[in-house]
Parts: sequence; C-alpha cells; structure tokens
Amino acid sequence: MTPLGCFSSLLDWRWITAALVFLVTYLLGRFYYCVSKYPKGPFPLPLVGNLLALRHVTDLHAKSTELSKIYGDVFTLWMAHRPMVMLNSYAVIREALVDRRHDFAGRFPTRTGALQNEGNHDIVFEDYNPYWRALRKVVVRYAASESLEHHCADIVDTFADSLGEGPQMMDFRKPIFSMFCKVTGAAVYGTRLHDSYIESLEDINRRFYQISPNGLPSDIAPFLAILYYKKEKKMAALFRELRELIQSLFSKAEATYVPGSTDNFTHAMLAAREEAIKEDRADAQYLTKPNMILATMNIFNAGTNTSTATFQWMLLRIAKEHGIQERIQKEIEDNIGSVPPAYGDREKLPFTEACLLETLRMHPAAPLGLPHNTTTDTRVGKWDVPKDTGLWYNIYKVHRDPQQWENPEEFRPERFLDPVTGKVSSDIGPLITFGQGTRCCPGEKLAHMDMFYLLVRVMQRLTVSVPSGVSDVNWNGKGSSVFLHPARQNFVFTRRS
Repeated sequence: MTPLGCFSSLLDWRWITAALVFLVTYLLGRFYYCVSKYPKGPFPLPLVGNLLALRHVTDLHAKSTELSKIYGDVFTLWMAHRPMVMLNSYAVIREALVDRRHDFAGRFPTRTGALQNEGNHDIVFEDYNPYWRALRKVVVRYAASESLEHHCADIVDTFADSLGEGPQMMDFRKPIFSMFCKVTGAAVYGTRLHDSYIESLEDINRRFYQISPNGLPSDIAPFLAILYYKKEKKMAALFRELRELIQSLFSKAEATYVPGSTDNFTHAMLAAREEAIKEDRADAQYLTKPNMILATMNIFNAGTNTSTATFQWMLLRIAKEHGIQERIQKEIEDNIGSVPPAYGDREKLPFTEACLLETLRMHPAAPLGLPHNTTTDTRVGKWDVPKDTGLWYNIYKVHRDPQQWENPEEFRPERFLDPVTGKVSSDIGPLITFGQGTRCCPGEKLAHMDMFYLLVRVMQRLTVSVPSGVSDVNWNGKGSSVFLHPARQNFVFTRRS
C-alpha cells in the first residue's frame, strides 16, 4: 500500500471514530437531558437505568420507602429507558390521584397486559379511553351484591362441618382461597364453583408465580422480550388456559340469562349491553362479549386473589392475638348470636369491622398499587411530570407513616373507632388500600362485604390458633413487588360448640 493509501485509510478510521464519539455523546446527552425533565432520583445509567441497582430488590415498596428518605416523597426510578415516578406520601398521592385524577388516569402499558387481553379490552390493563370508561361504568354499577350473605354462611358451614372433632391442623391458605372462589363465583357467575375449578385456578396461580412473580422483564424493558422468549411463551399459554376457564364460567352464566336480569354480575353486564343497544348508545360498541369476559375475570381475580390475601393476614392476627379473637367473638355473640351475618350487621359489630380496616391498613395486598400512566404533561408536588410517564404510589409507606397514624407498627383496631360512640369513625384516615380517584378499585364494596360476611361466620363457627409449640407466626410477606400474601404455615381450626 502506498503512503497516500495508508494516510487515506487512517483518515477513514479517524472519521469513523469521530462519528462514533459524536453519536455516543449525542445519545448520552439526549438521555440525560430527558432524565433532567423528571423528579430527581437515583442516578440512572444509559440503556439499563436503575435496573442494576434494583436487581436484588424483592420488596420494591420497602426500597421506595428507603429512597424517599434521600430523595423526598417524589422521585424517579428508571426501568431501563422508561421512567417510573414513585409517590411516597399521602399528600402527593392524593394530589395525583384525586386532585389531578384525569392527568394520572392512564395505565402503564405492559407486555403482561397485552398477553392477557390479546387485542381485547378490560378494566385492569386498559388505558384511559372509551373502552375502559364503558366497561368501568357497568362494573361500578353492578359489582356488589348484598345477597351474598347466605352463600358466605353456607360455604363456611360446609367447611366447618367437614372438620373432625377436636383441633384440626392444616395449611390455612387453601380453605380460605376455596371460600373466596366460591363466594366470588356466585357473585360474578351465579354459580358456586366446583372443587375441580378451584384446583385448576390454584394450579394456574402457582405456575404464574413460578414463571414470573413480578411480571415479565419486558413489562419494563420491551427489548428483553427477545431474551425471555420462552418465559413469555409459557405466560401466554397460562393466560389462554385461564381465559378458557373463565369463558366456560361466563358461557354457563350466559345460558341462564333472562333479559333484564341482574342476578349476578355476568347477567348485569349482558343487561347493560342490551340496554345500550336498545337506546342506541355509543358505548354499546365497547361491550363486546370478549371484553365482558375479561371484565368478569378482572372482578373474579380481585375477589379471589387480593381478598384472599387480606383475609389470610386477618387470620394470622386472630390466631396470634387471642385477645382480639375473643373480643370479636364476644361482640358477635352479644349482638347477633349464631344467626348468619347480614350487611346491616356491620353497624352492630364495630370492632369486627375495625379489625378488617386495620388489616387493610397494615397488610395491603398490592403495596404499590397498580402502575398508572400520565395522560398529559402535568405536575405533582413541586415537580413537572411529562406525558406517558409511569407512576407507582407507595400504599405500604402511607399506611405505616407515623405522621398519619399513631404507633403505626402496632395492630390497633381501636384507631378506627370513635372514642365517644364506639362506632366506626366516619373519618378513617388515609386508608388507600383500594386506590383513589378515577382508577380506584371498582370491586371495593364487593370485596369488603365478602370479607365481613366470611369473618363473622368463621368466628361464629370456629376458633383459630397456632399449633402447639409454635411461639409466633410468620409475618414475612411472600410474593413480589406487585402482590403480597402470607407465607405458607399451618394453623389449628377447632369447631365451636
């Protein structure tokens, strides 16, 4: 090669190197300029954001609480290239979800949601749009039934009668999950689920947790879908299996539908669609059968998985603290005796109701809620938040904030009782287990009714205790950064005479 050729080749490499340096510098500058638009938080790296720092974190709500001491109540975590604003006080959560409810009403888009819905629409993963509004309107109107009291009593009685004489030790989670499946199945589909259905649901839940307890990696970094192809394929297969099971329940309920009937939630949705079509309303186009099936699945899952977790935490408290159990049982005996509870009995059983509220405070099933997304450029606190920004709100921290609650680490149901009247106070404080604002859980009333009916009937029929020789229960939550439920452990159930 001639000297001129060597010089030309060297010049080419210098141009290439200079171009690469310029490109990298430009991309870095662009990334950190973007970072500067968001509330300050841990320093993110290009491409991976804060993922390396979070790779060993199992309780994101606890980590968020820790970071809030450094960065304040509002800060940003970068999940690869996607910003997630973390809210860690009741004031900023209320500002975002109530005062600016429409600005923060979007749903953070995830691969998990896309796999579940397969192009259809629900109320959990759906963004803030006409589909979501039409479905939620029906759910809010019909997702409650005060006629469940007899179902709850029968289900608890069946379990209690199946126990032998004397103390019976078992994993307490299984019968509780079965109870909620049967109660919620009756409310949503008008049928009490067979044990085979419940076993299938348990198996599906177990496999979901084994595959990915925190959702899919591609939920926060879409490019990871390529690396985790097998995991996503397994998840998609599980969602298909779950949809087929739910579709069979929906079809059975649909077959018994009489025009105008609202005997159960499925019938109510079918009646709402009929009404919308008859009145030629625009929302009729959104109430398609696939969408209604997904909406019933949303309510059913909320009524089983999250309510089950809360009720299990309640039983942990009852088993450990016999004084609370005895006080609940005495209140029930003094006010309604052995008669199955009715919805109106809540006012007669304020301490029992307060125990449920205190459990919801100390053990929120979803400690960070479900992630929202901003629908427009907005603000929270002193910070600007751009459109299409993800948001988590730290329910766990708010519920254990000493500025909001006296001795927040103590289980004290009395905090919800009026010291003068002894009734449940009209102001129960910043209890946000079911969310706030536009996207608060539409099944809150149904869940609360189910838990009340079941708790009262369980206390009428059974005494719950820890096994002999066990000094304490396992308070460590098992689950993920998304849902938190008690670890597996055995309890003793004894029928009351």
